[in-house]
Amino acid sequence: MDKLSRYNQKLLAVIGTALLAAAAISLITGLGAFVISLMDTNGSQDNGLRIQQAHSNGSDSVEFVRTQEITFDSPLQLDTAQAKYIIPVGQVNLKTEEKVRVESGRGLKFSSFNYYYEAYAGLFNNFIYYDHPKKFTKKIFDEKIAITYWSFLKKDGVEVLLFKGTTTDDNADKQMDDNDYQTLFAYYLADDTLMRYEFENKTVLGFQPMHKTDLVSIQLGVDKDKDFFFDINNEPQEITTLNVVSRSIQNVITGDIKTEIQNIIDGIGK
Repeated sequence: MDKLSRYNQKLLAVIGTALLAAAAISLITGLGAFVISLMDTNGSQDNGLRIQQAHSNGSDSVEFVRTQEITFDSPLQLDTAQAKYIIPVGQVNLKTEEKVRVESGRGLKFSSFNYYYEAYAGLFNNFIYYDHPKKFTKKIFDEKIAITYWSFLKKDGVEVLLFKGTTTDDNADKQMDDNDYQTLFAYYLADDTLMRYEFENKTVLGFQPMHKTDLVSIQLGVDKDKDFFFDINNEPQEITTLNVVSRSIQNVITGDIKTEIQNIIDGIGK
C-alpha cells in the first residue's frame, strides 16, 4: 500500500509539473504573439494627414485621387452639467484609392462645475462643436489641419477648447503630423471665436492649466538650428503662458531672469 501511495504521489507530481510547463509555454507563446501584433500594428499604421495636390483639367472642375477619408469619433460631453459636445474628426487610409471630381463652387459634402479640465491625444483633421440647448453646430477649423492634442478647460465661467496642431508640412515628408511645428489654437465657446498663437522657430510641446490662476502654461521647444526638427536632448525648452480671460500670451519668465541664470552657468559675473 505504501509503495502504491508513493507511486501515485510521484505520478501526480509528474502530471502537475507537465501541466504547469504547458501552461507556462502557452502563456509565453500568447504574450509573444501579442507583442508581435502590437509591433506590426504600430509599424504599419500611418494615419498622418497626407499632403495632396488637386489638379485642374482646364475646366471648372478639379480632379484628384483620394487616399484618405474622414471618420467621426463618438461625441464627447464637454461638461457633465451642460449638453455641450465635441465630435473629433479623424482620417483613415483607403485600401483602394478613389478618383474624385469636384465641380467648381460646390465643394465636397459628407453625409456645474467652476473648474474642469480634460485632455486627449490623437491625430484629427477637424472638430465639430455641438451645443444642444442652442441647437448650434459648427466645424471649428476652416483650413486643412492636423491636430495632435486637444483639451477642454472650464474655469470661472470661461470655457475654451485648446488644440495643438499644424497647418504646414514643415519637414517636407508629404504629410502633416506631430513631427511638424506645432501651433496653439484656442476656441472660445462664449462668442464662437477661434484664435491662433504661433511662436517663431518654436514648436508647442504641450500645455496644461495652472490651478488657481487664469493661465495655461505652454511648453515650447526652441529649434535653434532651424532645421524644422526639435532635438529634445540638444535644444532648449521655454515656458510661456496663455491668459484665457484676456486671451493673450504672457511671459512669466522675463528675459532678464533668463540672462541672469545663463550667466551663472556660463561663469560670467554680474
